[in-house]
Amino acid sequence: MEKLKDKFPKSWKEITLQEWTEIAKIDKEQGAIHYNSEVLYIISDIDVDELDIEELTAIIDSCKWANVEPSKIYKHTINGMSLKPFSHTINGMSLKPFSKLTLFEYIDLDYYCTQGYTTHLPELCAILYRQTKENEWHEVVWEPYDYDTKIRAEMFYDIPVTDVYGLLKDIIKFRDTFLDSYTNLFEETIPDTVVDDHEEEHDLEPDTEPEKNTAKWSWELLIYNLCNGDLSKSDAIGKLPLYYVFNMLGMKKELDI
Repeated sequence: MEKLKDKFPKSWKEITLQEWTEIAKIDKEQGAIHYNSEVLYIISDIDVDELDIEELTAIIDSCKWANVEPSKIYKHTINGMSLKPFSHTINGMSLKPFSKLTLFEYIDLDYYCTQGYTTHLPELCAILYRQTKENEWHEVVWEPYDYDTKIRAEMFYDIPVTDVYGLLKDIIKFRDTFLDSYTNLFEETIPDTVVDDHEEEHDLEPDTEPEKNTAKWSWELLIYNLCNGDLSKSDAIGKLPLYYVFNMLGMKKELDI
């Protein structure tokens, strides 16, 4: 019994980010037995269905830590790497400040939040953790956002979930604050519902088909309007600072221009 229990992790610190995303996808609606069995299989590769009830009960009791959220304090440095003056680094990459996000970066961040922020934490990390360097004037230059987010996300699979889980609270806080600050520009055009992976979205009151289509293509419509229909300009528009774009949109709306 003791040897079997030793095969199971003792805390979230021993759980990789990839394992965490798999755990986050488990359907809790199927009950505690199903959830516990799936968690134990993910973290140990042991088929708990082959265990007797006494063994299973003892293992579940030793893994009660899995019923509590991981720590919300994420690490500032990993493997001794830290790129000053940035305190949040991982695999040699720095955490890009939310205030410096571009329009394209925010659109992708918003997409993964609405699709389920817990199961898409690797993709969110791929957007926010970036390589940096100093130019000849000792100014920090950020790695361009021209890589495949899903491929970059794989770089984070093997790190402990506790290294980055706490980042979620800051992402959600930033997104909520941003949407509140520019609520008059959205006017139900861009959905602000963040989907928790263990909850389903509830349908709102029936909308007309044009309104549904507008919501579906909201970000594309925004870029199309900013480009005045000239899609050759979309790449340049998407690389503009997020707050600059929305401040300009706010000015246009207020001045009706």
